[in-house]
Amino acid sequence: MGRKWLAAVALAVVGGALLYAYGSYSRGRVRRQLLARLSELEGMCLERRSVGYDVAEVERLLAEARAAVGRGSFEEAERLLEEASRALEEAPRVEEAGRLSRVRVAVLYERVTDTCRVFGRSLDDIVAVLKETGAEFVFRGFWRWSPCPEYCSQLSGRARELCEERGYSYRHLEEAIARIKSELPDVIFCGAIPAQIIQRRAVWDPVTHEVIRYPETWEMALDPGKWGIDFSKERLQCEFGKSHFWVDPSMDCSEYSPEKAAAYFPDITNERFQKLLLSWAMKQIDCGADAIWIDMLFKQASMLARITGDVYHPAVKESYEAACKIVDEIHRYGRLKGRYIYVGSWATAVRFPYPPPSLDFVTLSPSTKEVLSMKLNEEKWSRWLTQIREKLGDVPVFVFIDWASTSRTPLGAFSQNLTPEEQCMFIRMADEFFTKMGAVFTYPVHGGWMGNDAQVLSFGASRVYDSLAPEFQTYQTIRELAQSKRRS
Repeated sequence: MGRKWLAAVALAVVGGALLYAYGSYSRGRVRRQLLARLSELEGMCLERRSVGYDVAEVERLLAEARAAVGRGSFEEAERLLEEASRALEEAPRVEEAGRLSRVRVAVLYERVTDTCRVFGRSLDDIVAVLKETGAEFVFRGFWRWSPCPEYCSQLSGRARELCEERGYSYRHLEEAIARIKSELPDVIFCGAIPAQIIQRRAVWDPVTHEVIRYPETWEMALDPGKWGIDFSKERLQCEFGKSHFWVDPSMDCSEYSPEKAAAYFPDITNERFQKLLLSWAMKQIDCGADAIWIDMLFKQASMLARITGDVYHPAVKESYEAACKIVDEIHRYGRLKGRYIYVGSWATAVRFPYPPPSLDFVTLSPSTKEVLSMKLNEEKWSRWLTQIREKLGDVPVFVFIDWASTSRTPLGAFSQNLTPEEQCMFIRMADEFFTKMGAVFTYPVHGGWMGNDAQVLSFGASRVYDSLAPEFQTYQTIRELAQSKRRS
């Protein structure tokens, strides 16, 4: 019995050794195969880069794959190599990234789908305006503020009528971009999304079609208490909501009720909101947008820096990094689509003592005081632009006349306080000034809210600014300036 037991043990030991040796050989073989594939893709990557392709995403994936092989995570390495192979096939040419820096004629036309009968303008008319000005960059060509349907037919009643009239659906956007590109194939179309709002009742992800309703929308709202900051969620939401008329501006914030507010300021560090914000950008890219401008992208970091009085506070740093991540993710999505997508926002990021975001362009606006005085502060602008160059390098800077809910804004002052002649004078002056400063003045062709309290209305009916409206008559000046740039 003893000898049989010893024989069995010996057989088991030998068998185990053989299995171990085979397993080691098998893993060694898989490792060699993965390294061979890795080397092959690295060579192809170098070749593609040498002939002008943007392979940054491929290089990132290959580096992660090599690390995965090193720690023996072969399944992960295989997955990363497959992603790298697809990314290599879809890599865009580098020269696409440089097109924006050559833009001289930028026009603001929000939205190109706006064929509202007030303006009496068809899509063909809008395309004609863009062609006539020689637009190279259409800024805020589509602004997604409230939930936007795929098709207007998904709505009913008056909502469906307004959707059709205003061209506010992704199908309208896709058709408009295709039409514009058929006439202006080299134009850069810039869509726009807000980082400062989620509607209380419901928001939806146009990519996954997930609908998020209250109270889940409230869960995505910014709460300083998340970082132990002694500033209540209700107070922050109330104060910000007042400035946007989401709650009554005269409200005592001690009476704020989230179930009654129209909307909230979201938390950009909230993963669910990040996914939602990215979906708004991705959908416009799928419709053909070449660039995405994000309003108030770094507003949360600024708000928390003001509340804490500490720009190095973890809440500020995490909010800043989350905003930077959004920029990177939009770039990554573009690369996966085989395109270079430009990403821009306000120049606020240059004020923070952290590594700069990978923005392709930034925006600025003259102040209300500058518009009213019709005089631009050269010292202020020189300081701003120097700071941008030092932090972000030689990125394009686009200056446009900004707006908000009331007429106490740059566009409100421009449209409500200046005569048509003065508006033309301001456009000429600003165009010359910013060209000399190395920035691009964005011509206010169509779009921008003149204020809930605006009295001088486009075509006597709309609070949306329009350069062709008889109340303003600035289009001829814009066309002249734009065409002179194209000729020079």
